[in-house]
Amino acid sequence: MKKIFYITLFAAIFTVGALSSCSFNCKKGSGNITTDTRKVEDFSKIKISGAYKVVLKQDSSLSVQVTADDNLQKYIKTAVSGNTLEIKSKKQLCSTGDITVIIGLRQLQDISASGSVKVSTDGKLVAQNLDISVSGSGEVFLDVNAANVHTQGSGSSAFTFKGQATSHTVDLSGSGSVDALDFVVGKYDISTSGSSDCKINVLDVLLVKTSGSSEIQYRGNPGTVKNDESGSSTIKKID
Repeated sequence: MKKIFYITLFAAIFTVGALSSCSFNCKKGSGNITTDTRKVEDFSKIKISGAYKVVLKQDSSLSVQVTADDNLQKYIKTAVSGNTLEIKSKKQLCSTGDITVIIGLRQLQDISASGSVKVSTDGKLVAQNLDISVSGSGEVFLDVNAANVHTQGSGSSAFTFKGQATSHTVDLSGSGSVDALDFVVGKYDISTSGSSDCKINVLDVLLVKTSGSSEIQYRGNPGTVKNDESGSSTIKKID
């Protein structure tokens, strides 16, 4: 009994110490919210790490607008390296609200995000080939017309799509989800593991490989449906 008490006490002390350490290392926002417009070179790929609300707007401009506490602006790095726009923090930030990054872009081929990032589009995004990769608790909401889309998610990543594509390849692990009933696709190739969940709209071909307790729900009348499942995974047609 005494041993359990000391273990519990140690765990409590460790937790408090860890939280205090995080709070100590965190740069707190002033509460004075400002918007900083930054010029960037041309890019077609985006890499994001941290806790940001990112909005993609496709037009002729190349710009990045960062809205955050004025004393945190200098810690938010936005720079183009090669063909990739990188967005990250130089240290842990404790903003008084969402740190919002609005990205004006001409084209997009690849976007990767890690952490608690939320990505959305302002208007329709048009692309040829688009690769999307999210790890952690990221959320993606895209209105897109594309030839080929590849979506990869791990952890509790969540994707919502609308628009259309010729093909959509989906790779999910963990408790990831895809909500794409408003995203009309000719061919789907889906691979899931864990407790992933997909809701899709498919016209012609549906290829599925699932494991764990994944669930695939599809709308449409594809001529070809191939299902390679294991565990307690399910696939079913919905109206």
